[in-house]
Amino acid sequence: MNTAINFIAASMFLIMGLVFLVRKLNKSAMEEVSAKYPEHSRILTSPMANLFGLKSSGMKQIRGNGILLLTSSQLYFRMLLPKKEILVPLRSIISVETPRSFLGKTKGKKLLKIDFRSDAGGTDSVAWLVDNLEKWAETIRGSAKLN
Repeated sequence: MNTAINFIAASMFLIMGLVFLVRKLNKSAMEEVSAKYPEHSRILTSPMANLFGLKSSGMKQIRGNGILLLTSSQLYFRMLLPKKEILVPLRSIISVETPRSFLGKTKGKKLLKIDFRSDAGGTDSVAWLVDNLEKWAETIRGSAKLN
């Protein structure tokens, strides 16, 4: 009985520590992003988007939380850990879809999937789990003039 209580207490302590760390990382990343992209330059912001990966990076990459934002010229993502940035110019977006999985990964909810022309001249895709999915999809389609 004592061992179970100790395990539960240690688990709760670990979870609280992780929550604190993620909040601290998110606050720091948001300050960094706000310096690059002041609020008036942002059309949409999702402070806790979950990246499902870039198609060109393959199936073995890990998901990661971060800040997704849309400006008048690009879609920008700043992952918390590891620190990683993804920039997709609106002019390079080919399509916006809302599938339930991407690269073999799912959370049972629809995702925001963007197909775009890469700098290398080919095509690539990226997907996120975001709140207000339909608003994101429609706003990107309108901003990228896909309608």
